[in-house]
Amino acid sequence: MTHEQLQQLNQRLNQWRARHADVESLQADYRQHVPKFTLSSMAMENKPVNPERLAKLLYQTHFILEEATL
Repeated sequence: MTHEQLQQLNQRLNQWRARHADVESLQADYRQHVPKFTLSSMAMENKPVNPERLAKLLYQTHFILEEATL
């Protein structure tokens, strides 16, 4: 890597750290990206993929996890 590339990476890392200064901001950002990660994974596994199906699966999973903690 060139010196300029390293500087750019370091700048991007510092910007990311500034946006995620605490655990709450990091968790919020992660939650925002989970559907995208999940849809990509489903596509790679040749599962039927669409946002509506994902929302339904996540809704069902939420209730299953809630029941398991009771």
